[in-house]
Amino acid sequence: MACGLFLSLVGLVWALLNHNNSAHTPGVLTETATWTLIYGASKQALISTFCSLIVGGACARAIHRRGRVFGKKLILATSFLAMVLPTTAAAVSLIALWGRNGAARGFVESVLPDGILFAPYGLGMVVLAHVLFNAPIALRVCLSALQTIPTPYMKLAANLGFGSRSYWQFIEWPAIRKSIPALFGLIFLLCFSSFPLVLMLGGGPGVSTLEVAIYTAIRFDFDLAKGGALALLQLVFASSAIILISWLGSLNWWTELNQADRIVRKDVRSMTSRIADGTTIFIYCAIVVLPVLSMVVSVNVENSARLFTRDVFWEALISSVTLGVAAAFLSTALAFLLADAHHKASRYGFMAPLRGLINISISIYLAVPSVVLGTSMFLALRGTADLFGAAFFIVLISNTLMCLPFASRLIFPKYSSVFNRADKLCLSLNIKGFDKFRMITLPSMRTEIGLSLGLCSALAMGDFGVIALFGSEQFRTLPWLLYQYSSRYGGGEAELLGLIMLGLALLKYFIFYTILRLPEIRKSNA
Repeated sequence: MACGLFLSLVGLVWALLNHNNSAHTPGVLTETATWTLIYGASKQALISTFCSLIVGGACARAIHRRGRVFGKKLILATSFLAMVLPTTAAAVSLIALWGRNGAARGFVESVLPDGILFAPYGLGMVVLAHVLFNAPIALRVCLSALQTIPTPYMKLAANLGFGSRSYWQFIEWPAIRKSIPALFGLIFLLCFSSFPLVLMLGGGPGVSTLEVAIYTAIRFDFDLAKGGALALLQLVFASSAIILISWLGSLNWWTELNQADRIVRKDVRSMTSRIADGTTIFIYCAIVVLPVLSMVVSVNVENSARLFTRDVFWEALISSVTLGVAAAFLSTALAFLLADAHHKASRYGFMAPLRGLINISISIYLAVPSVVLGTSMFLALRGTADLFGAAFFIVLISNTLMCLPFASRLIFPKYSSVFNRADKLCLSLNIKGFDKFRMITLPSMRTEIGLSLGLCSALAMGDFGVIALFGSEQFRTLPWLLYQYSSRYGGGEAELLGLIMLGLALLKYFIFYTILRLPEIRKSNA
């Protein structure tokens, strides 16, 4: 199975190379416009990454220092926002808040002089959108790192009378510093490879990415040579970034964020630290939480209720829900099969190459942006299958492969931990097959399975990359429909559709996570 995953990517790369034999391809890779595009995308990604790290890291420090913060659970809950919130829905909420007639823009412009605030579309809006998605990741990673600080360090610092600067220099920064390089690389890759946010908020070719250029070349110009060349270039950049990130170290963001009620430190009581922490948390909430709340408040259901009378909406809803659930079960099941093989191979030293193959076959799809994956499938299947007729299965396969790395990172560690203890018991009692899953795996891994199903379902339902190439009158999803409404019709229907997508993503996440944990909840209540 691992070989199949690896060879499928090799086949897709071969499809890109095979369609790039024309004389036009070298010109695409060497022309000034391509490298101007790369420079602009790199500049945007650098600005977005620095802003995300500053906002998320400063908020993590403020929460860690305060211990008790009003609305702390809501703030920590937003640390999953980047995983669950559909990007197209986030773009619509930002337009409603910071667009030409947005409430936040109107308020800020009434206070600040003219010309200071960023434009309604362009670099400023793209950076704001990327901070919305990536600051929660920085918050979670930095707060997890701060929680690893030993309690004796904090007590010793309090006895020595450390101020805020000393805490940062000798305790907090050393704890965070080891996570910064890998975190910077991850966020930079996400911003550099961004597609729907840049497409909807960029405002033109001045703010673009390689993925947007690929989409334009294939969907509008039908220039397959150019699209394939750009996809290959994007794959090279993304693969290099993934290799660099893995070399820099791993990130811990799945740690439970149950912060202690009070941390013993001297700088908590100073007025300067209170103002700084309050301002930091307010800025974080204004960027991350406010767009989601505005999506709920700004929707005029009465004016946009005609959305429910459109057949196209119900078709897209059924397609999106089916895709999300199917991709979630497929990716989670595939993660379990590979986790079992990886665990059994770990018993023997000579099977290290097999473990490496399994790890590579899973992680390599992190380096394949959705538009590149869709482009490869488009080129590989063109002429041999009805692409738009088989769009559902193509999108399902693509979403399953894209969700697999996330499912595997949730399943692998706990699976190995459980069966390091239970292997001999299963062998002695002859427990295997479905009985092993029912009696051992499911009771021990309810939380991980629920998280995997909920997260993958929300990811697959909200993905816009592959459906952007294969969406048509024959097959629609909610992200594709939302993009159509926001670009053609605008107004209330797009806002209501964005709210529905957010609600569905959160609902599916909650349902999967809660149902699987019901026996644990009942047992704890009893």
